[in-house]
Amino acid sequence: MEDQAYITTLFNKYIAVQCSPDEIKELFKLLNKKENEKLFNLLIGNELSKDTLAPLNAEQEDKAIINVKSVLLSEIRSQVPSKAIKIKSPFRSNNTWLKVAALWLVIGSATMFLLYRHFSDRYDGQIRRHTRQLVTKNGQRKFIQLFDGTKVWLSPSSSLNYADQLINNFREVSLDGEAFFEVAKDKKHPFIIHSGRMQTQVVGTSFNVKSYSKQNIYNVTVVTGIVRVSMLSAKKEKLSEVILKPKEQAVFNNLQATLSDKSVTTFAPVVKKRDGILSYDGIPVPEVVADFRRYYNQSIELENKSATCLCYGEFDTSKPIDIVLRQLAAAVGATVRQTDKGYFLEGGCSDR
Repeated sequence: MEDQAYITTLFNKYIAVQCSPDEIKELFKLLNKKENEKLFNLLIGNELSKDTLAPLNAEQEDKAIINVKSVLLSEIRSQVPSKAIKIKSPFRSNNTWLKVAALWLVIGSATMFLLYRHFSDRYDGQIRRHTRQLVTKNGQRKFIQLFDGTKVWLSPSSSLNYADQLINNFREVSLDGEAFFEVAKDKKHPFIIHSGRMQTQVVGTSFNVKSYSKQNIYNVTVVTGIVRVSMLSAKKEKLSEVILKPKEQAVFNNLQATLSDKSVTTFAPVVKKRDGILSYDGIPVPEVVADFRRYYNQSIELENKSATCLCYGEFDTSKPIDIVLRQLAAAVGATVRQTDKGYFLEGGCSDR
């Protein structure tokens, strides 16, 4: 058997696209020798393992090596002139070897694409196996602690997709709805929240994300730490980004595809909302009523006059809906009427 160190060096030079035509010729000869099969299997296996997300077992590695060698050799036989592939007959010109070298690069690229697709499929399958979903209906709130210690308070009519273990270098979840997060600190594994085209990334902090997919406006409000919010293109490319500190809020307009940031006077409302207390400081009544519908799972309709009002006040959703609706009506000068379908808010601030 040829010197193993020489074969290894030659193989590594080929992987790095540094082989001369003569060295490529030598590599062909060595690859076809039975006594070198074990060493080449080891070298190919090592290259495969560099791109895997989890160690291959012996059977998987053997199959992968056979597939790689089969692809390489069959492509050579089908595309290189028959005289050129006879290992015992030297090639007549460097041009021929340059063509073969180019062919190997093409074959290598195709093989790496197949390997990439193979391992991407395995990775996607791994994610699916370890992905869980937490869902709340109207009138429901739920709390969960993730595998890393992160705490999540999920608001009504929301869903959270999360992993039950670390899959790669990121801790990733997907949110449709609203949730308050207390993220466990881990600098090596950033925590990322996907909300459509809005992406929120932190290391360890507390903040609130409101991102109902059926609404145009999403926002992120920071309580502690630093939060990075990005707007992504349809192809998941980063288009813009804002960095938030406590008492700052990101506003993403899904319809207009804009991302901006602003200061807020207090983050108390989002902290109280975590515990089911809704606090408003000049919020349009339709938005307040939308919250009430989610928290109480009740039909609430508005008269046009009521819809023009702004709400200032605090409502404890642990109390019955008729009590909080009377509080809302008193705050805006309206009246509440119960109907067969639910509740109707009529009159209001524009009557004053």
